[in-house]
Amino acid sequence: MGLRCASCGYDNDPTRVYCHKCGTKLERGAVAPPPPSGFTHPTDVSKSKRLRSPVPWRRYLEFVLQFGLFATLAAVFTLALLPPRHLPAPVQGDESLAKRLSGLVRDSGASSSARSFSVPATDLHRWLVALVKFPEPDSEFRPKPRRVYCEQGDGFVRIGIEASLLDKLDVYFEGDYAPVPDGSGSTMKPLRYSIGRLPLPVALGWPVERQFDGLREALATPLAQLAKASYIGVSPEAATLRWAGTGSR
Repeated sequence: MGLRCASCGYDNDPTRVYCHKCGTKLERGAVAPPPPSGFTHPTDVSKSKRLRSPVPWRRYLEFVLQFGLFATLAAVFTLALLPPRHLPAPVQGDESLAKRLSGLVRDSGASSSARSFSVPATDLHRWLVALVKFPEPDSEFRPKPRRVYCEQGDGFVRIGIEASLLDKLDVYFEGDYAPVPDGSGSTMKPLRYSIGRLPLPVALGWPVERQFDGLREALATPLAQLAKASYIGVSPEAATLRWAGTGSR
């Protein structure tokens, strides 16, 4: 669109100063001429750009946390069902040996004179197996004990229970106990617990302790006599027991 002459109405070229027809000076208004074809204003360019949505960090964080929780639970479940390393072989309980050892422990704990003797590790294992009789579980969802085993180390005794869950899964509950002097006698202090290959701190060992309830009931009498021992030494080969005698207390 050109410049229209106010005098004669002629449409002049936008670049002219005077009207081509009548020579009148052309008046230019304040309105800016239209931009050339194909020109885009910078503000229009910014509006035409596609806005990027913010990165959903919260969703990513929730996914990572959920995945980590799932992986942790899967690892815990897998470790709990794996059998322990160096699982002792099953042994047959010896009833006559159990009676002799139980009588020896009872007489030593009640004697007025000092007593001491050693028990080979294999005999201690057979003694334990013969003494423990597991009651039937009160629910099918509770592990059903099948056997008890023990293994001696340097200064501790490893005691375990092999059980079955729903008659399909084998589960192993273990605890390491160390003899500790307690006044004039001794007590067995728990050092660690585990379910399968899953280690548990002592503070969280209640699932194992619950399985050991039947063990304590079966060993109540001999454990009471062993608690009177002034010294209990444990090595991989044997356990050494000493009583100071009731006359020296």
